[in-house]
Amino acid sequence: MSFLFITMRNQSLFTFSFPLFFLIVTCCGLIACQTPYRQSVPQKNLTYRYTGWPEKSVERLLFQYLDSKNFLISESREGTMRFDRKGSHWDTVKYGSFLEPAVWLRLEPTFNEDKESMQTTLSIKVSLITHRLSSLEEEITPGKHHMEEANEILGYFERMMLQSVSSNTPSPTSED
Repeated sequence: MSFLFITMRNQSLFTFSFPLFFLIVTCCGLIACQTPYRQSVPQKNLTYRYTGWPEKSVERLLFQYLDSKNFLISESREGTMRFDRKGSHWDTVKYGSFLEPAVWLRLEPTFNEDKESMQTTLSIKVSLITHRLSSLEEEITPGKHHMEEANEILGYFERMMLQSVSSNTPSPTSED
């Protein structure tokens, strides 16, 4: 009688645990994936091209523009300029803590001038930063919202650059 009870108990345990084991392994596999299926890795760089603008002019105007938009300027150890602006309170709660550290949106521009085609390429690395300018500084990959915010800020700069070019060229209907 006890032999029959042990066999029944083991059979019941095996039948019940196999689907449970399979479910646990499947859930662990889904949780372990960093990037969901068919979703691209977030982009961290924005690129803009300015024809007819020398590198020094684009650099100077960008620095003035970002300064007017309340970005704080700092320099990396490698000598590249960085522009930081405090993120929202939601960013601080999500990526930092309730009290500190504040989260900052960081833009790191690099410039490349092609003298043959008279084109300057502006590449902007976008990131989020906690513990700004300290030894504990941590870089966080920006989300879609942060990339859109940076793209909007730089979109205004691009329109400003295009307006200044179009205001320097005479209109076809003007009389000299």
